[in-house]
Order: sequence, then C-alpha cells, then structure tokens
Amino acid sequence: MSGTNPFELLGVPKRFDLDARVVRTAWMRRAADAHPDADGALDPSLAINEAYRKLCDPATRATALLVARNAPAVDERRLPDGFLLEMVALRERVDEAAGDAALLAELRAEADGRRSEAFAEIANAFSESGQGESLSMDVAQRVVTALNVARSFDRMLEQLDRESGLSEA
Repeated sequence: MSGTNPFELLGVPKRFDLDARVVRTAWMRRAADAHPDADGALDPSLAINEAYRKLCDPATRATALLVARNAPAVDERRLPDGFLLEMVALRERVDEAAGDAALLAELRAEADGRRSEAFAEIANAFSESGQGESLSMDVAQRVVTALNVARSFDRMLEQLDRESGLSEA
C-alpha cells in the first residue's frame, strides 16, 4: 500500500488546490475505518497517515500530483534564469541583518511572499493543464522549477529562523 496514490487513498480529487478541510475530513474518515483498533492491521493506517502528510504540505502534494498525473521526466535541478544570483544577494542581506530583528522580520516577510508566489505558479501550472491524466513536458518543468524556488525559500526561512533564534529547541 506504500506505493498507493495519496489522492486515491484518501478519495480526494487529483488537484493541487485542495482545501485543507477536505483533506482532513477525508483522512479522518479513512483513518477511522483503517485504525488498528478497528481491524487489527497497522499497514493501512500507516499508509493513510502518510497520504495525509503528503497532501497537507504543498511541496509534497505537488510532487505527488506530478506522479499521479504521469508527468514526464524533466530537469529536476532547473531554476529560473538569474535566480541563483538573486539568492546570493538575499543571503548576503540575511548575513548583514544579523542581530537586527526588524530587518530579519522584513527579510522573512519577503521570503514568505516569494515562497507563496512559487506555490501560486505551481497552482497556475496545474490549473492551466486541465484535469487530464497526463501532464505536458512544459507544465511538468514549470512545476518542478517553481518547486525548486519554493524549496530555496524554505531553506532561507530556516536560516532566518536560526538568525532570529526562533528554531532553538
């Protein structure tokens, strides 16, 4: 069951723009039916929980949707032109902001906004592709490129959390 499509496993549409409440409701129904106390089997419950985890996070949901929509192989490392230089400049700004809470908060807001823009691009790419079973090479590459951008900003947000002392545990 570990290779099961998480959309099918939870019984939700194969879409990127899923409402979190729909995913949670579907998960709760499936989890209740497959709970080890109900049928004595642990594997279905683990698979349902894993499907829920994948669909709750926009990055893993996009990756699962690429698989579910039979996306062709694309350049997994592609980034937009000029993006690496932009990230170097942003990281330098983060280093310069060390100890300045206001500047770190401003950079965090900028990184959050850019991450949101990347996920909006992913949503647009999937939406424009329709609901067919297969994705074109162009759409798959748009999604993967935007995922790479979002992940870059995830790493920047982690760095900003460290700089701000938010990730101390």
